Amino acid sequence: MTEGWGMVVAAAIALIGVLCGLLIGRRQVRDQAQVEHGQWLRGQRQEAYVQFLDVWDGAMRAFEVILEESDQRKQLARYEDEQRNVDGWGNLAEEIFGEVEQISGPVNEALERVRLLGPESLEKAAVNLEDALKGLGGAMRAGTGEGSWPKYDFWDEVKRNATECRREFFDLSRAVIRTAPDTGRRQAR
Repeated sequence: MTEGWGMVVAAAIALIGVLCGLLIGRRQVRDQAQVEHGQWLRGQRQEAYVQFLDVWDGAMRAFEVILEESDQRKQLARYEDEQRNVDGWGNLAEEIFGEVEQISGPVNEALERVRLLGPESLEKAAVNLEDALKGLGGAMRAGTGEGSWPKYDFWDEVKRNATECRREFFDLSRAVIRTAPDTGRRQAR
């Protein structure tokens, strides 16, 4: 009889070992999949953040070019008003509004991808950048229908805010990218 019980105990131990092996194996596969997904997501985020910052910097350069050309554009608006009896200031305003929209479009698209990929900790920074972009567009448009365009003081103030928002976004995105994916389980130390 003891020989029979020995076989039952051995079979039970073997069955428990198989079940434990299955559970541990499943957990390892799930953890590996989670880490691989985290690595993929981190790569997607890095690409989105870099693309966004490139587009953002391009938009800033484009706004600066508009400001550099402002004297020539104002002269043309005055000439059209005085010599050609055309609404030169209205034309200038329309051009600037169109250019601001054209410059802002790619930034908004890149920003949507950033907001889609997250994480939530970057959501506030992304919203701040979106607001800063709107502020830059508003500063660029301010006074386009009159000879006092561009409003340099207003532009400088909005640009300082936008630069600070960009720095905040950069710092947060760098922290997100530098954080290695993990399984979400805490290990005892």
